[in-house]
Amino acid sequence: MAAAEREAGGRVVLFTDTWLSPVSTHAEVVFSSQVGAPSPYDGLVPTLAVVESLVAGLIAELGDRAHQHMRHNEETATRAGLT
Repeated sequence: MAAAEREAGGRVVLFTDTWLSPVSTHAEVVFSSQVGAPSPYDGLVPTLAVVESLVAGLIAELGDRAHQHMRHNEETATRAGLT
């Protein structure tokens, strides 16, 4: 999906752990977060905090354009069978 988005002229921003998702080869920007936790699985809280902060800033800055981008991404996910 990331490769298709880039080929269509889109920009890919990746939020991942320190091991870097394979999607990183297609991403223009990569945010990696430490996900270690004192449990048997990695925690997502640090990554989700970065995502929420970035989304809030983008919506404040872009307004209606942000909502248009979100609709486009939802349509892409639907076409890919992810929703």
